[in-house]
Amino acid sequence: MTDHTHAAPAALGWHDSHNASAVLLADDGRILYAAAEERFTKNKLQKGYPAHAIHSIEAHHGPIKTSVAYTDLAPTDKIARNADLLFSSWRHNRNTEKSSAALVRSTTARILKRNLTGYESRGTTNKLKTDTLVEHHTAHAASAYHCSGFDTATILTIDGVGDCLSGTIFEGHDGRMKLVRKFFYNDLTVGADYETMTALLGFNPDRHCGKVTGLAAYGQHNEACISAVEYFFKQSWLRKNMNWFDRMHGDTETETLAELRAHRESTFGNFSREDLAYAIQYLAETRICDLIKQHIPNITGSNIALAGGVFANVRINQKIKQLGFANIFIQPAMDDAGLALGAALHHLAQSAPLPPYRLPHMFTGPGYTDEHVQDALDRASVKYQRCGDTPDAVAQMLADGKVVARFDGRMEFGPRALGNRSILYDTRDPSVNAWLNKHLNRTDFMPFAPATLIEHVDRCYTGYEGCEHTAEFMTITFDCTKYMQRTSPAVVHVDGTARAQFVTEQSNPGFHAILNAYEKRTGIPSLVNTSFNMHESPIVNTPEDAVQTFLEGNLDALAIGPYIALREHQSNLRHSETHQPVATV
Repeated sequence: MTDHTHAAPAALGWHDSHNASAVLLADDGRILYAAAEERFTKNKLQKGYPAHAIHSIEAHHGPIKTSVAYTDLAPTDKIARNADLLFSSWRHNRNTEKSSAALVRSTTARILKRNLTGYESRGTTNKLKTDTLVEHHTAHAASAYHCSGFDTATILTIDGVGDCLSGTIFEGHDGRMKLVRKFFYNDLTVGADYETMTALLGFNPDRHCGKVTGLAAYGQHNEACISAVEYFFKQSWLRKNMNWFDRMHGDTETETLAELRAHRESTFGNFSREDLAYAIQYLAETRICDLIKQHIPNITGSNIALAGGVFANVRINQKIKQLGFANIFIQPAMDDAGLALGAALHHLAQSAPLPPYRLPHMFTGPGYTDEHVQDALDRASVKYQRCGDTPDAVAQMLADGKVVARFDGRMEFGPRALGNRSILYDTRDPSVNAWLNKHLNRTDFMPFAPATLIEHVDRCYTGYEGCEHTAEFMTITFDCTKYMQRTSPAVVHVDGTARAQFVTEQSNPGFHAILNAYEKRTGIPSLVNTSFNMHESPIVNTPEDAVQTFLEGNLDALAIGPYIALREHQSNLRHSETHQPVATV
């Protein structure tokens, strides 16, 4: 793996909408630094100018002197796009809360806010003058294609809405992308409908679509329920009817959420929440697969790259791969955090073709010195010791049934914890789900994910061929083998699948060493890997965040840099016995 730590910066991308972020790239498109603003402010999915993320980039790479790309349309393009939306809505009898007056107000506000020169970078006198504006879905597409390693691929983007669109299809070849088709958000409504159902079921539509995916596995295929849900959403998008999605994200958000939840009883009172979740998941999978079959020729044996918030849905990604694609890649920061990455990549690709590279890892955020870690432990009065062989010590604690938080190296970029900001546990004990959910204040039906040694995935999963790369980032589910179901019940969901992370020595040697030492002790090549955070808080960033969450979550041990901290009272440990190894089959 090429080390780009000291490569010359070539472009910075940023965005300030949902889950604001900033990314610094080398001239070949490799990520030098990437972080979401939420990790610094501790406000999940933080919106607004990513001042802290940009300040962190400057602290590591110096003042920003590169080209700057921002995710937005120029005012004239924005007006034209909205005019096209209004015409399309009239033509197809669709509704939209957008109007010419609202368009003028929002465009004017954004121009005044940015003053067309960018923002003043935190702590410097530099102005981040924007050199390139990149349309929302083009940024999503660029983030998927240029990091996929596929010279030739179809690129599909789908989300709720971005620059009036909810989806695009691009063709990528020889480092260039060509737009094939675009979909207005009130025509391709998969993401919007999923968010609306999330709200109807009582969850936060901006944060909890993943909970609906987990809940769906407990539902049944109820044709009456599926038909009722499909009819409800078809009607909601017709002109003169209630546009729930727009209203939910507008000035009447609070009232709309209350009305939606009232519909849970009045419209869908005969159906369980599990069946409603199943229905929206089934409809989303069906509609996306149908769209692909209709608009993408020659699926069999070809490559597909995905980005956009809808592809945080790992079950949909599995269904897409099963259509016959040879290889699939889901950009790991597939939600709006990845827009900063895509904007910078697209900027670089304007001057010359930018050959796609195989994304080596996503450990691109800040890292911290051993001295900083030790200081955080001392100030919290936590007892700790320096460890000579941390992977071996962590593996032994895990084999003994302890819950261990791991904080090491640079922070991951994207919504998944991939080993550097993770909570780890033994996969043999399904009771851990209830224990961890209670201590981390999480929802009881959400499945935990396994991290599995790449050398042993054939023992654990089926249908992973062509997914090996994207599975390094925990972006797709697989059907589990009988061996996996028997030996790792803590991470096999009720539907027999798991959202696996394939761990390689090249991408994360420290985490790989822990798994390897654990497998030698137990015969099992997988561990529970869940994000190191309390519910509704972002994944931890700093050593101080790690120590606080370790104490707050009542976890057994914290492996932080070269140090291991144990809870003072051993009675807090989950288990005192040592598990026996499981025979390999």
